[in-house]
Amino acid sequence: GCLYINFGRIRPYSQCRMDCANELNTMKKIVILFALLFADLASARTVTTLKLMSYNIRGTGHKGDTGELVWDIRKEASIAMIARERPDVIGFQEPKNEQVTWLTEHLPDYAHVSAGRDQGVSSEGEHLPVMWLREKYDLVDWGYYWLSETPGEVSRGWDAKNRRITVWVCLRDKVSGGKFYYFNTHLDHKGHEARRKGALLNVEMMRKIAGKRTPAFISGDMNAEIGQKTGEYLKAYTAWLESAHDAAPESDDRPSFNGFGKSRARTLDYIYFRRARALRYETLDSEAYGVRYVSDHYPILLTVLF
Repeated sequence: GCLYINFGRIRPYSQCRMDCANELNTMKKIVILFALLFADLASARTVTTLKLMSYNIRGTGHKGDTGELVWDIRKEASIAMIARERPDVIGFQEPKNEQVTWLTEHLPDYAHVSAGRDQGVSSEGEHLPVMWLREKYDLVDWGYYWLSETPGEVSRGWDAKNRRITVWVCLRDKVSGGKFYYFNTHLDHKGHEARRKGALLNVEMMRKIAGKRTPAFISGDMNAEIGQKTGEYLKAYTAWLESAHDAAPESDDRPSFNGFGKSRARTLDYIYFRRARALRYETLDSEAYGVRYVSDHYPILLTVLF
C-alpha cells in the first residue's frame, strides 16, 4: 500500500484518511455548536424598561369643581406632569371627548386610541384613552369591551349605575421587538356586583386576549379599597397577576384618591401585571406640576423590566 506523510510521520494512507475524517467531524461539531450559540444570542430579547401610568383625570361638568379645580386650570398642570414624568404608556379614565382632543393636541409625542363607555350611543360620556410614546412603540392591535354579561355589545352590567368599558392595546417595542398588552379599566362606583364581576371579567378577557406567555398589565380606577368590603373584589386580579404596589421593591403607601381635599383620602387606583419585574411604584402627589391637585385622583406610576 501507499504511504502518507502526516506531520512528519510516515503512516498508511488509509489510517491518515480516517484520522482526518474524524478531525473534520469534530470541527463540524464545533462550528455547529458556535452557530447555535450565536443564534441563541441573536434571538434573545433585550431587557426593556417600561414606565406605565394610570391617571383618572376627572371629567368636565361637575358642579362642585370651581376655582383651581376646573379643568381649564388643571389641564396645563396635567401636561406638565406628563412631560416631567414621561411615561411610556398612559391609561386615562373619565375624560370627556373635548378633553381627549385637548390631550392629544398637547401631547404630540404620544400616539393614542380611545373609546367611550357610551360608544355607539353617544360621544358625550366618559372615555378611556390609552397613549404611548410613538418613537418607542408600534401598535399591533387594540380593542374594547363592556363590563357586563354581554361584553361585545353596548350594555350596562349587573347592578352598575353607568356603562363601563375596558380598552386594551398590544404594543411592540421598536428596539427589542418584544410585545406586551395593556388594559385600561374603570369599575363602577356604585354596584357591588358590577365591581366583583367586572374584575373577574377583566381577568378572563386578559387570559383570552393576551394569553399566558406575553407580558400583560391592567390598571385603572377600581373603586375598591383594600381593608374594606370592596377590597375583596381585587382578589380576582391577584389570583392571576401581581400587585404593582406589593411587588415593587421601591413603593409608597400614599392614597391615590384625594377628593380635592373634600373627602376621606384612600387608595382606589391600582396596577396589576404578569411576566415582568417591578422596580418602582409611585403615587404622584407632588405640587411641583403647578397646582395643588392635578385631579381628584393622583396619577400612579409603575416602572418595570420586561
